[in-house]
Amino acid sequence: MFSKPLEKYINSLRVKKYREEHKCFVAEGEKIVSEILHSELIVDKLLFTDKLKDRGMIMGKVAQEHLVVVEEHEMKRVSELQTPPAVLALVQIPEYKIEINKLNKGLHLILDGIQDPGNMGTIIRIADWFGIENIFCSENCVDAYNPKVIQSSMGSIVRVKVFEKNINDVLTESPLPKILTVMESDTTIYNNDFSENAMIVIGSEGKGVSEEVKKLCTHSISIPKFGKAESLNAAVATGIICAILSEKKFGGKNPNH
Repeated sequence: MFSKPLEKYINSLRVKKYREEHKCFVAEGEKIVSEILHSELIVDKLLFTDKLKDRGMIMGKVAQEHLVVVEEHEMKRVSELQTPPAVLALVQIPEYKIEINKLNKGLHLILDGIQDPGNMGTIIRIADWFGIENIFCSENCVDAYNPKVIQSSMGSIVRVKVFEKNINDVLTESPLPKILTVMESDTTIYNNDFSENAMIVIGSEGKGVSEEVKKLCTHSISIPKFGKAESLNAAVATGIICAILSEKKFGGKNPNH
């Protein structure tokens, strides 16, 4: 049953402080909620309206007592979307464990100061596309469970492990090469001899990577510029770098085929 306390609780989860306190985040829309229901993430409560076309997507996935049928005007009061969705889920924030010093294979992303939710969500989708399992975020990055990040990740948040950590510690503990992305470098994404196993460090568009983090990187790499654009969006740059380094890793072949 929809109630004022439930409405207040859902809206409180728009704020990082309360997401951390309740260890819960909000996911909206059939695409994202469907991805969550088919993952190992745990849904605490699921709200839906009579506009939900595929009722089968929720049946058997969430206990009956955690299902709440709501009116469209009620959904609108707890939704951040311009058009209220047919379904909204309250999901437990996963607590992933990882041993940095034993992480010696694959590509991993280190994000320093990425604050735009759209960029963060897109980077999570990029990681998912290229099979990158881990993203390490500095404490001044936007929270990965911010509703706008969840929306722009388009469900990839269920497959990519995002850690908020002191990235100086991550870089210090990791045995992998640490590749700093910069505007200009003698080494580019095309003429490098890096292993396909590495930490790729991406900074914010405004401030780039902090000086402290730069000192912990072992290599630098750039994307050659052929035109006159001043800079690249952080997510776009991440996509280009991941594409080239993944091509090197898989030799241009789809690893799933």
